[in-house]
Amino acid sequence: MVSILGSVGQGGRNRADDVRAVQQLLVNNMHQLTPLMPCAVSAVCDTQTITLIREFQRRVVRLASPDGRVDPGGRTLRTLNQGTTSSAVTGGGGAAAPLAGDPILEGNTLPTAAAKVLKEILKSAGIARAKVTSVSRTPYDQARVMYENCEKHGAEYNKNMYASTGDLVIDVYEANKTKPRDTVIELMRAKIVALGPTRVSKHISEDHYTFDVAPSSIPANKHKAFEDAVKAHKAVSKLIPPPVDPAYHIEIPKNSPHL
Repeated sequence: MVSILGSVGQGGRNRADDVRAVQQLLVNNMHQLTPLMPCAVSAVCDTQTITLIREFQRRVVRLASPDGRVDPGGRTLRTLNQGTTSSAVTGGGGAAAPLAGDPILEGNTLPTAAAKVLKEILKSAGIARAKVTSVSRTPYDQARVMYENCEKHGAEYNKNMYASTGDLVIDVYEANKTKPRDTVIELMRAKIVALGPTRVSKHISEDHYTFDVAPSSIPANKHKAFEDAVKAHKAVSKLIPPPVDPAYHIEIPKNSPHL
């Protein structure tokens, strides 16, 4: 259980050690904050940290008036701690112990081939279930999602979700938002293609199954076994583990002979 000595966030004391602790908790809870971008664990309370605190309070803590601050012993801190551990399945030691039954996949639905691979990985690592937090998108799907988020929350809010390349797609929305919906989405799609889809989002791929698995859904004592099982599966071409990525980012070529 993580504790802090002073408040962190909007109007907080923002001691470096406390800020670092809260930022790590936010990163651990990013599966509940998709598609926002994670904050850096920098010990500096920046705008993105406060944005994530406020959004966590709105979505998860269900505060009517999020204040963007985490207080020692407060409800937000307790919920951040719970979110890091509550979805983990408790089990035995860290060594893999293959399961007899079929693992359970929660969260977003994977295509059949990708689901089969993930279940094989979980079974090999002795893990009973996992939560998929994000899946593959086409350039059109990504444009539609970005358009709908901009319509709902505004362009500036959505720029917190993406790096500078994604911001250029949102700029297209801002410049054309008075035009018909389908026209704007097509313009955004064209911009994504022109920029290079994977530069906007790692989840845009026509030839790969791309998905994220929430680290909090993998028991802490099984993280190494899970990573080893992912690396050992012949169908997987790439794994980006935390903390490089806030989730376990997995890519599988659709033409793999091992599917």
